[in-house]
Amino acid sequence: MPSKHPLGFTLVELAVVIFIVALLLGSILVPLATQVEQRQISETQKILDEIRDALLGFAIANRYLPCPDVQAGAGSNDGIEDVITGRCPNLVTVAGVTFVSGNLPWSTLGLGNQDAWGNRFRYTVVENFARRDSVFNITTTPGLRVCPTAGCVSQLTSSAVAVVISHGNNGRGATNASTNIANPSPTSLDELENTDNDRDSVSRHKSNVSATEFDDIVIWLPRFTLLNRMVSSGKLP
Repeated sequence: MPSKHPLGFTLVELAVVIFIVALLLGSILVPLATQVEQRQISETQKILDEIRDALLGFAIANRYLPCPDVQAGAGSNDGIEDVITGRCPNLVTVAGVTFVSGNLPWSTLGLGNQDAWGNRFRYTVVENFARRDSVFNITTTPGLRVCPTAGCVSQLTSSAVAVVISHGNNGRGATNASTNIANPSPTSLDELENTDNDRDSVSRHKSNVSATEFDDIVIWLPRFTLLNRMVSSGKLP
């Protein structure tokens, strides 16, 4: 005797199945996305550690730190440090500290040219540690500050000689390594602090909230770490 019920799924049953499948896919894709991002963060942190080592090696070999890649027009974003008559161009002085910011001179250091998200690294260095006509010594003062929030009411350090920044997954404020075009500017105060070319940088935990968005990864070279390596290598008394 034939069934009185129609064959196949009803629209309600199909909707339920689609909903369940969507939930299952969501439970898989969200952890996968998190794993991918964490892998990118770990990769970039490893690159930053290599950058710190390369800066120390460069200083030991040359008795000064490299200048940033800062020149506009021809030759910009080529990864080669820019030097004019023994000094870095585009110098800025704030509160008695003279420094310069630009892209990391990756070619000069013999490194890769981008972070895990395809953007250049930002590099700031104290001018007296990058001069060629007057090399630094144990009395040379630094002055770059790294802080937990914009405004630098408190500091994680006030004696960094160089700071290197990856602008993270959102890439705001960075230069795209493929196009050499600047990405959109940051919207949060803490990320803006890392792009405004002053002596202060922010390093803190990640936040996805729009008003406090922050995913920059920051390292710095402390004065005493640099001096210790220079003394150990016999480059300073």
